[in-house]
Amino acid sequence: MLLKHLKRIIILISGATVLSCVLTVVLFFNIHARSGSAEIIFLDVGQGDSILIKTRYGQNILIDGGKDNRVLDRLGRNLSFFDHKLDMVIATHPDADHIGGLVSVLERYDVDLFLDPGIVHDSSMYEAMWSIINSKKIPVNYVSQRQIYEFGDNVILDVLYPNIDFVGKDIEDNNLASIVAKFSDNKIDAMLTGDAHIETENELVALYGSYLESEILKAGHHGSDTSSSEEFLDTVKPEVAILSVGADNSYGHPKPRTINRLKARLITILRTDETGDIRLVSDGEYVELR
Repeated sequence: MLLKHLKRIIILISGATVLSCVLTVVLFFNIHARSGSAEIIFLDVGQGDSILIKTRYGQNILIDGGKDNRVLDRLGRNLSFFDHKLDMVIATHPDADHIGGLVSVLERYDVDLFLDPGIVHDSSMYEAMWSIINSKKIPVNYVSQRQIYEFGDNVILDVLYPNIDFVGKDIEDNNLASIVAKFSDNKIDAMLTGDAHIETENELVALYGSYLESEILKAGHHGSDTSSSEEFLDTVKPEVAILSVGADNSYGHPKPRTINRLKARLITILRTDETGDIRLVSDGEYVELR
């Protein structure tokens, strides 16, 4: 299932190109024995987003935390009882359904690095999150340019967006600053889009083209019709799309037009409101649902 022969793409960067600002970081985390597989788990946190990545080298990456403490139960089900270490936590943007659960996560887990787009937000959850980050002195990287994080041989998190500086800004639509990242486990790729709009998708297509191709797509903004455009889907070419949504949510997510665009391309659709936690296991060549 989902076999893909990925052509390695080396992007040469020069100061004159639009992709001139790229930060490559080799992470000196504790690397455990190679497990032979990686797990990408889309946690069922209701109407919100939360993704746990367990790399083949033993690192844990958490992207968003849903809107409340439900994420703690889901992490408890997917991490060992004694594992309270998160090597990286990413808040894609400060909307409540993405950072609400991070407050309790940051309180209870040891975090090596926190990634954030840097936009400011007037909410008690936002203030509580940053209070914990500051009190625990968690290292923070703001994303205002492409950042590439290497977790071991052929295990990479490529943070593609934002590629402009939102740090300290209060913008009308937080989704426009949503972090977008591509996780690669050898030949298996997952495009993780947060709540990115079509505007961001268009920019990504213009900048990266076929590099965006991924077997797995976390559909933007819970399957809203403001995301997952035809051009983006035709560029990413996913074989499976994950919709992180709550049952009978008041937003009507996912939208029928989004579902129709996915079905028209014969993309397998998996939904957290129907399946619960969605666990995809990669051996670097194949990925399967477990």
